[in-house]
Amino acid sequence: MPLQSIMSFSFPPPVGHRVLFVLLADAIHAAIPSLGYLKCFLLSQLVAILLAFGAIRRWGALFVREELSIVAQLLLAVILIPTLHYYNFYDFGVLFFFSAGLTCLFTNRFLPYLLLLVVGTLNHEITLLLVPVFVAIHFPEGLKQPRTWGQVLLQLAAWGGVRALMFWLLPSHAAPELRLQTNLEELLHPTPGLLLRYLGPCIWMGVAMLGYRRAPRRLRQAIILLPLLATTTLVYGQFHEVRQFDAFIPVLVALILCCIPGDIPLRGPQQNPSEAT
Repeated sequence: MPLQSIMSFSFPPPVGHRVLFVLLADAIHAAIPSLGYLKCFLLSQLVAILLAFGAIRRWGALFVREELSIVAQLLLAVILIPTLHYYNFYDFGVLFFFSAGLTCLFTNRFLPYLLLLVVGTLNHEITLLLVPVFVAIHFPEGLKQPRTWGQVLLQLAAWGGVRALMFWLLPSHAAPELRLQTNLEELLHPTPGLLLRYLGPCIWMGVAMLGYRRAPRRLRQAIILLPLLATTTLVYGQFHEVRQFDAFIPVLVALILCCIPGDIPLRGPQQNPSEAT
């Protein structure tokens, strides 16, 4: 990535709107100018990595005993390997915000979740997909409550407010680039390289499906995130970039953890014991 252009905010949106860790890198550069742009970028990503690995362990602890939660970090490290062909400011941040956001949702802490949604949108607009996940994990009983729909509207307003602020501060008149035709052609005529990149993720998906039957109901419903990511990638992304599915890694890790023998200790306030069956 053109680090100097991005850190000086001269790089065009939408990447130019993913500013959270760019701001952190700029703060490091302002404090220690001698480090240079590359080192400031790497330090900002070190923070993102530490946050992501800390959040995935807390998330994993919802599904296995506390002493086994480190397995979630090990799984994250291994699953990430096929996605590390690209270097940018936001992918590790996506892992953090989705891991932490899902943890808050599964433990019914809405206000911290909403804060994560707001700050996470400064990192990547893909946080919008957390809203349908929120609806899915409250289906069907929770959707009968007006409070749930009020929370949905609050999330949409928060996300829309952050996006409007970004377009105001960093104007862009270009329409989003549509890649539907290119992606369809790539899927219809896959190259050996494309198949090889998805070999590892497909193997992990197969392992995850072994834990599906033991997974709590909310986790099974959160799988809706996968087709949502596939749809957005098909229309706007690039299917040859496996990192497009990084946001699903927390769900994938949790499903794999459900393969571990023993009770699933889904922790948090107001949990329904029937959800662990």
